[in-house]
Amino acid sequence: MRNSIRTAFILMGAGTIFYLFMKYSYLVSFLFLHSITGSFVFIVAIIGAIWAALKLDRIISESRYEFPIQSAAILLMSLFFAYQMFASHFYSEQYLKAAGLEKVEQLFELAELDLDESELRAKAEEIAVKESAYAMGLYGVNSRPDGVADLEILEFKRRYYAYDLVIGGEGKSASYTFTRAGFDFKISGNSVME
Repeated sequence: MRNSIRTAFILMGAGTIFYLFMKYSYLVSFLFLHSITGSFVFIVAIIGAIWAALKLDRIISESRYEFPIQSAAILLMSLFFAYQMFASHFYSEQYLKAAGLEKVEQLFELAELDLDESELRAKAEEIAVKESAYAMGLYGVNSRPDGVADLEILEFKRRYYAYDLVIGGEGKSASYTFTRAGFDFKISGNSVME
């Protein structure tokens, strides 16, 4: 039993460390100069994650509370990965709808501002994921369609870590996808309101 817990702890610990490194790899993106360098860093990250998990296991195994600590760590890592994979299911439908509608309103307000590419991208990163904000900086943002004063939610659908809203008014509608970025849900995809 102890060996099973210990093995699960090492595997989940290495997986967690590796996941966090890859998720926040943009912080060290200057290392990814070429694909060979990127592959090398990827391999080093896997080896480093396993080494860190083994080192942490060795430290915990010297404690007299080895079993409870490792069991609690496994439970916490399981909850962490469950949250990462099913983030939209941890929030109420009302919260997600209100947050999504607010981001869409901010998106239309952003279209009314006269900003250059870099200013638009910086403002767009507050309401959209980094990739979408980059596209908004390059191509601009669609403005609120004429005649649409109030927006309402026509359809809501949860998908694993994301959720979709169909928002419209005055016979026009658009679909928006929201994913969790940081501590908030942000726009990760949308269609033009027609």
